[in-house]
Amino acid sequence: MIVIPRSFMNRIYRLVFNRATGAMQVASELASGTSSPARSVGATRRRSPLGVAVVAALCVGAAAAPSAFAVPYDFTSDEVIGDTRVYADGFFIGNTGAVAIDLVGGGQLTSNGLVSLGTVAGADGTLRVIGPTAYLQMTGAALRIGEAGAGTLQLLDGGTATSNNTVSLGYGAGGTGNALVRGADSSLTARQLLVGRQGTGTLDIDGGRVTSTMAYTVVNNFGVSLGSDPAGSGTINVRNGGQLLVTDNNLLVGQVGQGRLDVDGGRVEAGRGIYVGAGTQSGATQGGRGEITVSGGGQLVSQDLVLGASNNATGTLSVSGAGSVVDAATVRVGQNGDGTLRVEAGGVVTADEVNAEKYDALGSGDYGQTGSIVVTGAGSAIRAARVDASNHLVLEAGGVIESDRAAIKDSFGPTASTARITGADTRWTNTGAMAISTNLDVLDGAVIRSDSVNISGGLNDVTMTPALLDEQVRVSGAGSAIEAVNGLTVGAVLMRGPYGMLSVNNGGRVAGGSGILLDQSGYLVLGGGMATWSVADGGPQWLAAEEAGTLDGAAISMDSNAGGLVFNHTGDITLGNTIQTVSTGSSNAHLHGGALTQVSGNTTLDGDLRAFGGDITVNGGSLVINSDMYAGEGYTGPSQALQQQIDVRGGTLVLNGAAGFQQTIDFGAGLGSEVRRSSLAEVSGSGVLAGNATVGTTYVRDGGTLSPGHAGVGTMTIDGDLFYNANALLPEQVANKAFFDVDVLGNGQADLLTVAGKAYIGHGANTGLTGDTGVRVTALDPAASYQDGQSYTILTAAGGVAGTFDDVISRSAFLDTSLSYTANDVRLNIAVKGTGPVDPPVDPPVDPVDPPVEPPVDPITPPVDPVTPPPQVFVAAAATGNQLATAAALDTLQQSGDPLALYNRLLMLDADSARLAFDDLSGEIHASNRALLLEDRFLRDGISQRLRSGMPAGDGPSAWIGGSGTSSQRDGNGSAARTRDHRQGLMAGADWSIGERWTFGVAGGPESLRQQVNARNATTDVDAVHSGLYAGFRGDNAYVNGGASYADYELDTRRTVGAGTAWGQTLSNRRDAHAVSGFVEGGWDFQLDDALTLTPYVAVAYTRLSTDAGIETGGNAALAIAASKDEAWTTTAGVRAAWDISGGQQDGARLEAGLAWQNAAGELRADSTHRFVAGSEGFTVQGLPLARNVGIAELGVSVNTSSRSRLSFAAQGRAGDGQREVGAQLNWNVAF
Repeated sequence: MIVIPRSFMNRIYRLVFNRATGAMQVASELASGTSSPARSVGATRRRSPLGVAVVAALCVGAAAAPSAFAVPYDFTSDEVIGDTRVYADGFFIGNTGAVAIDLVGGGQLTSNGLVSLGTVAGADGTLRVIGPTAYLQMTGAALRIGEAGAGTLQLLDGGTATSNNTVSLGYGAGGTGNALVRGADSSLTARQLLVGRQGTGTLDIDGGRVTSTMAYTVVNNFGVSLGSDPAGSGTINVRNGGQLLVTDNNLLVGQVGQGRLDVDGGRVEAGRGIYVGAGTQSGATQGGRGEITVSGGGQLVSQDLVLGASNNATGTLSVSGAGSVVDAATVRVGQNGDGTLRVEAGGVVTADEVNAEKYDALGSGDYGQTGSIVVTGAGSAIRAARVDASNHLVLEAGGVIESDRAAIKDSFGPTASTARITGADTRWTNTGAMAISTNLDVLDGAVIRSDSVNISGGLNDVTMTPALLDEQVRVSGAGSAIEAVNGLTVGAVLMRGPYGMLSVNNGGRVAGGSGILLDQSGYLVLGGGMATWSVADGGPQWLAAEEAGTLDGAAISMDSNAGGLVFNHTGDITLGNTIQTVSTGSSNAHLHGGALTQVSGNTTLDGDLRAFGGDITVNGGSLVINSDMYAGEGYTGPSQALQQQIDVRGGTLVLNGAAGFQQTIDFGAGLGSEVRRSSLAEVSGSGVLAGNATVGTTYVRDGGTLSPGHAGVGTMTIDGDLFYNANALLPEQVANKAFFDVDVLGNGQADLLTVAGKAYIGHGANTGLTGDTGVRVTALDPAASYQDGQSYTILTAAGGVAGTFDDVISRSAFLDTSLSYTANDVRLNIAVKGTGPVDPPVDPPVDPVDPPVEPPVDPITPPVDPVTPPPQVFVAAAATGNQLATAAALDTLQQSGDPLALYNRLLMLDADSARLAFDDLSGEIHASNRALLLEDRFLRDGISQRLRSGMPAGDGPSAWIGGSGTSSQRDGNGSAARTRDHRQGLMAGADWSIGERWTFGVAGGPESLRQQVNARNATTDVDAVHSGLYAGFRGDNAYVNGGASYADYELDTRRTVGAGTAWGQTLSNRRDAHAVSGFVEGGWDFQLDDALTLTPYVAVAYTRLSTDAGIETGGNAALAIAASKDEAWTTTAGVRAAWDISGGQQDGARLEAGLAWQNAAGELRADSTHRFVAGSEGFTVQGLPLARNVGIAELGVSVNTSSRSRLSFAAQGRAGDGQREVGAQLNWNVAF
């Protein structure tokens, strides 16, 4: 400050710089002393006019030209300043050590020179401006906070600071500068602000305001910079309503160093632009690294917002949380460097334009930048008039983009990527045109909705990379969709890519609105999309089939060079869309173009294809077209129209309509004319052309098949010539046999090929290279009998037939087939083996001499017409007893109605398939069921264990409960198949002991049984209820136990016959059975020592089973099952050993083991008599028999659970004669 002496009168004055106070003093030459800063500060002085003038002159002079001896004031100790001071040459705080200065209570500091806080390394300078009347003013030179040491500026509770120059935080290398502006009225205003110039700077704006005032010029092109030097690192935090204002200039975050701007509930506004990752120092390999986060309702506002503005620079912006907003006229993500824009958790970006990786012609031309846009979470949104994203786009989890014009394009970056829009409630809504020219996945419920959409790809449309890229748009997952209100176009676009690829699968949907256009090399795929683009093939190779997506009803149009509609899906789909070829302007190509390609799955087209003139290629699955095609409406060309090519290389094409149109071709004066159809078909490999169709000249080669009608009798017209493995140029074109598949009806109708020209068949065609040909009979009329033979015309050719088929093939083991020929026809003759076709009747000659003599009529016995037995057809293929019995019954099926339908289905089987069918049809499980029930020992085993378990001696009642389960397997015997049996049940009983010798009781309980015959696809479930009486006698060593029981069974049988065949059916039956059983067992105990007892025993059991009749339902193979009665005896001899393992304890624990042999007698071979409900003679089949001899092993343990109760457990295994069984029984007895 300027200090004035007390009096100017009669003095000689001089100007003196006081180093102690850092102030300039005016002193008299005659004065005896000068005033100290301490005395002068705050003192009341009277100034004469002359003094004031002198002071003013000095001040003006000092401001205009600092004196050569100007030295900044150095604060060397902490101080609280409450008055006004002016430092003409500036001041230092923290020049030699740690110094803190507080400016409070109206205190004001004004500096015309440099102000430095933390001037030298190791020093620490702090200046706090506290309160609304505290004020720091820098009128000339800069403010350096952390020049080389640590500097701190705090503007608190309304404190303010202004600078007409630059304020730097972290000015020099190693310097650390921190500034805090806290409180609603606290503010810092500076011409320019550098945060992290060469050192580390941090600016915290906590409710206060920081303003940069420097106006933009070409030289002064930023107001605030973070990370101003490659070594600098700057951070600005704007919180709690704080504000950072850059008036009429740019804000650089990461100018060439590291910069971070965190806006949490505050506001940052730049009058011009915000550049994040703004620059790169000349020659540097790394540019600025900038990061901005906007959260907590914060706001970021500017004209231009650029992320990754310079080569090798990186810029990141994250907008997070509801109420957090970025508002800019233009947002560029990855302009020349790498940029990332992340909008999440409800954050919003609004702009006129958002553009990822927009190359600026004024830039470096280094196409290496990457621009990533991520919008994630409900409420998160980008709203802009125009949004151009790269393939580094991620829109997910309910995020939203709203635009008026949009594009998703390739990246400048060197690595390929796929844009991804995914998740329910995720959407991009665009009111205008959208262009997609890169990889894009629309997944899991996400939706793009646009006025129009154009899809292309295959070339990096920003780098013009010459290499072909595998690019496609994929819509996949339930609810996922691309919706184009006014049209969807897929295809090549100049400077964007040579093709377009759109695949829709797994619940995805495409809506074309006013129409779908497949432009040049444009593909629309239902199912698995493109695996790669094959340069060698000039087209795509496909991924594995996937579930098809869906299309709306928009018409699908294709231009002359369209890639076409591709079907590569699983399952079945049906489309009703109109499919058409659009005019290319050339009359000779009118309505010709586009393609349908069938790769996998079963596809049916029910829409209008009359204007579709594209090629059809079938490689797999089936394609059914129920429409005419290429009708030629409006064709005016003078020469032949381009042909529609139908190429069936694999799978099946079912064409129900005409392909192509007839033209009269005039060959010129005197040369005549010819009518030709504008389609050509070629069938090869495993391909099948079927249906009721009209096609042009047709080639069937190298394994190809024609099948008129398809799944029924039909007619196929060849409007031209037919070449059956003939007229080939190369041997490989006729290497494999070509076939004609024929279905026939009993009324004389059959599949028919009608050829308008000539039919050239195989080796006898005498045209070009030829190969083998054959006719296959694939199906018979289910309502016609072939026992008397049938003959059918299967091919007729107006121009004649050249050559013959090599053979006629039927996979049937029961039919004789042959072919006969005329000049224009081929006939098929079919008869059941051994019958032969019937020759036309011929009237016998009349003998004029000996007229026929009528035989005498017996007046008593009327004449009886002899009954001709049906031919034995099926028995010839039978190999087992059950098959023979079933086949014999099938031979007696009535030759009408349902029996005939079944009969004819079986006629088409080969021998192996017929034997499998006989096994299925036999119903052998009904016989095996009887063996299952005859051997049911459920209640018998439970009672036996109860009587053996032992109880404390004495009279009185007892009660017991038990549970058991067994699992067994019986091996097949070549005629009947292996069975698996399972049983489980619960039982309960009560008995009375009379003395120590006699026990009498009753028992009962429910049981569930299941028998499975997997080889016959048959299962029977049985519900049973058992009840019985029993008694036991025990002497000193001998015992006798016995009982009788009754069981009531309900059987529920389900079996599938002909599984996987055209005649397959599931049959079911429910019927009842009941059984009466009795048993007795006796044995003798040998006490070998105090703990071991050996007991030989013999047991006899008898069961009589009665099974009711039943009738199956479910198809014409159902059986009527006769009632039956069966009985069986079993005799068992064995020995058991029991060990007392209680050791004298009260638990009475005992271990028991046994071995036995069992022999069975009676009706061991269970059989069942059946007939077909549809109408046949009866037949008897055998099930698996009971095992005649089995070995039995037992192991058990029992223990007293109290003085009056006992628990016993026993396990048993049985094996013999192909039977194996394991089971267990658990009983608990209580005596009262």
